[in-house]
Amino acid sequence: MDKKWEIRQVSTSELIFDKIKEEMARPVGIVLFGADCDFKNEILDMIAGTLQRFACYYTKAPDTATLVKAVKDHLAVVIVLNSDESSTHGLRHELVKVMRNAGAETMVGVYAKVKYPRKIPTRGLSLEARQRRLAQEKCINTLDHNPPTADGLDYFIMVEEEKEG
Repeated sequence: MDKKWEIRQVSTSELIFDKIKEEMARPVGIVLFGADCDFKNEILDMIAGTLQRFACYYTKAPDTATLVKAVKDHLAVVIVLNSDESSTHGLRHELVKVMRNAGAETMVGVYAKVKYPRKIPTRGLSLEARQRRLAQEKCINTLDHNPPTADGLDYFIMVEEEKEG
């Protein structure tokens, strides 16, 4: 009977990116999950600053032909899921299957987990800013109740925002 073993360890971004660049079978498919916020953008910037020859898509998945070409032409393909996509269990797993079918040899999930609740005052904010703030809190809460998992992935990396103070 096959068993799935999972190990959790704390690591540095340098060690993780070295492993992606040097040890993982290529091409590497990377899916970035998380609520849309500055923290997730910082993680994407770190990925972009470290990887060479990669394609990046801001959607659940490009059409099949585009994805197959991207996987063949690059060492890595990064797909950034928005808040709603990140919290949709079925979509996350379908995307992993689609990327594997497109030729990704190794699948990596990166979950940019923001701290909750975020202590940002809403008093004095415009109606539009308050609505954005409430929408972000809703996404963070939804992800906390239905977080991405390692199912179907070769590597699952959770990057947690450090707590202030």
